[in-house]
Amino acid sequence: MEDKAKDLKELAGSWGAPTHEAGRTRRHFLKIAGSATVLGASLAVFPLDLAGRTAAAATGDFLVTSGFPANGLYTSPVQMAADTFNAIGPYWEVNNGDGEQLRVSVRVSPDGINFSGWQDVGSETHEGKTAPQGRFFGRPQFNDGRYVQFQLQIPAGVSVKLVGLSFIYSQAGPIPPQVPPVSNLSGTPTKPYIISRADWGANEGLRYSGGAEIWPREYQKPRAMIVHHSETPNTYGSNPASEVRGIYYYHAVTKGWGDIGYNFLIDWKGNIYEGRNGGEDVIGGHAYPFNPGTVGVCMLGSFKTVSPPQALLDSLVKLLAWKAASKGINPTAKIWMIDRTISTISAHRDVNDTTCPGDAGYKSLSNTRQRVADLVANGTPGGDVNVALKSVVFSPTSLKLNDLLKVEAVITNTGTAPIESQEPAPGYTYEEGQTFDTQGLEKLSGKFRFAVEYTDNQGVSHPYRWGFGKTLQPGETVTVTGFIKMKQARQIDMYGGIVEEFVKYWQDNVGTTRIQTGGGGGGGGNPTDRVPSRAADPNIIYFPETGHNLGYGFRRYWEQNGGLAIFGYPLTDEFEEASPTEAGKRYTVQYFQRNRFEYHPEFKGTKFEVLLGLLGVQLTSDRFFFKAPAIANTPSKVYFPETKHTLGGSFYRYWNSKGGLPLFGYPISEEFLERNPDDGKTYTVQYFERNRFEYHPEKVGTQFEVLLGLLGTELCRRKGWLK
Repeated sequence: MEDKAKDLKELAGSWGAPTHEAGRTRRHFLKIAGSATVLGASLAVFPLDLAGRTAAAATGDFLVTSGFPANGLYTSPVQMAADTFNAIGPYWEVNNGDGEQLRVSVRVSPDGINFSGWQDVGSETHEGKTAPQGRFFGRPQFNDGRYVQFQLQIPAGVSVKLVGLSFIYSQAGPIPPQVPPVSNLSGTPTKPYIISRADWGANEGLRYSGGAEIWPREYQKPRAMIVHHSETPNTYGSNPASEVRGIYYYHAVTKGWGDIGYNFLIDWKGNIYEGRNGGEDVIGGHAYPFNPGTVGVCMLGSFKTVSPPQALLDSLVKLLAWKAASKGINPTAKIWMIDRTISTISAHRDVNDTTCPGDAGYKSLSNTRQRVADLVANGTPGGDVNVALKSVVFSPTSLKLNDLLKVEAVITNTGTAPIESQEPAPGYTYEEGQTFDTQGLEKLSGKFRFAVEYTDNQGVSHPYRWGFGKTLQPGETVTVTGFIKMKQARQIDMYGGIVEEFVKYWQDNVGTTRIQTGGGGGGGGNPTDRVPSRAADPNIIYFPETGHNLGYGFRRYWEQNGGLAIFGYPLTDEFEEASPTEAGKRYTVQYFQRNRFEYHPEFKGTKFEVLLGLLGVQLTSDRFFFKAPAIANTPSKVYFPETKHTLGGSFYRYWNSKGGLPLFGYPISEEFLERNPDDGKTYTVQYFERNRFEYHPEKVGTQFEVLLGLLGTELCRRKGWLK
């Protein structure tokens, strides 16, 4: 992957890539707001709702709901299943305490007399497609039997609500053909033979409920690959496909996901199985919340102390090399995801609190990583790739607002292999604030572009990128010219570089030049610079805290809709700015600590004369938020089909009582934990089209239990107006 810190920052976020509608317009908002009904206030206890699906107990499960002691040992009665099973899927719920602290063990028997030893099922609360809501799951136990019994070790403070064991019958099904072992690990990495879902006997009916797909498919190009083990027997039976079917049932039915979570599974013979339904780039459920942007590969077996078999490792190398080559993943690189730096080939334990894929399995990854890298390198077409950025010139260096900044770069192919490029062609014009990403010019793996960066950029790294207009042959030189329409009054340093998309920067920090753009709101060029008071005008008030004036229509709106508590202090005076969500539109705006006001003369005299900026959408445009399943609305929780998200508890109460849809917009995420950039503390938050709610448990019962995020301040920082 690209090795620039800011490209890592660009790709960081909650999950990785946007799913909400970043281009939602003001008119779209007026249309949906006009038909919306503000719902009743909620009095519910504040929930940490992460939209997890809780599966109901299936008919035939062994379910115990009473008789548990306050603490200590509990042993269940012996239960006979309807037929001989080959696996058990354990789950439990608690009334109070930490359900992960409950120790659950199971044992099975063919006749109700001769039992296996007790097997600790552990806890799997971190690997799924979402975090669970009130239900905990143990590892599936693969062991043939007709009778089962479970045992609990209940710690003090944990009150058990129920324990269930799901009987899994996956022996019946096709026996896929044995795939020859992978022996030739040289040449261009190609797709290995993968046993299809149909060939291993996936019951596709498990993916549906009431005619609807339980887990709708979503897609994102992978940036990393995560290796797991199933912690099941290493040589289970003669048909490992039955184990795949068992894991599928456990994920789809017992856990209620509607499909298997892994993208691929590999058995000890080297057979590779297709996992999650959906094909290329479908998002799996194997390492929450790192599922988007990763491929989950499960090694069937338990590798705590036993190393994976060579046939399994060879197939793993072949599979990972194919994915790395086809998706532009550098097998030995490190990238930033969510909240940490990880290897592009990582273990489950690198992203979640788990021992997966076992100590021996984890130890094998170093060699696997290098073998994948060697295979990918050996498959690279002949010739050495090299490139030189000879010069970068910016002109003019002093501009008025809306002037065009010309950027001219001279690039030479100094290698022996052709260099391919991509859009946009030389001559393309960006408006300041746009990026190659917002313009739909996605990165194509292995293609080269000239890229421009500037100091204090807090958004997408090297946002202005141009192609070469041709494939650059060895020894050939090209001059690439591009333009940026400068729209912000400020002083910045700009420089150029050469990027091979999803691979690396070949050069950077070339031609650093100071660019001064005049105009704007403040004396020093930035709209946030302090200005003199104009409070002699009775329609204007001045805030010495930030050094800015607030008057007339913006003042009326500020005072009528919550004032300081809702919007904070003004960070600028009024000035004209291009709309970030409506191409070609310019509005008189004013920034506040928590939002941006926009004056719309086309709505003069109506309640829409002043509208709020979609700062929540704007600041999360590079992030990925899972959609929530639809629910029936209750007095304490509601579902918004417009954005496919829920709102409940204290956040719902605050949203409803402080202005609702017009002030905050629809929710664009569920609740999750996030570090506050201003105080460094972690809070439960939820993003809305126009703001971010933060829950402060230390202020429960006060007016400060829910606070609004300083999104206006954050946006001004990204623009380089504030430090």
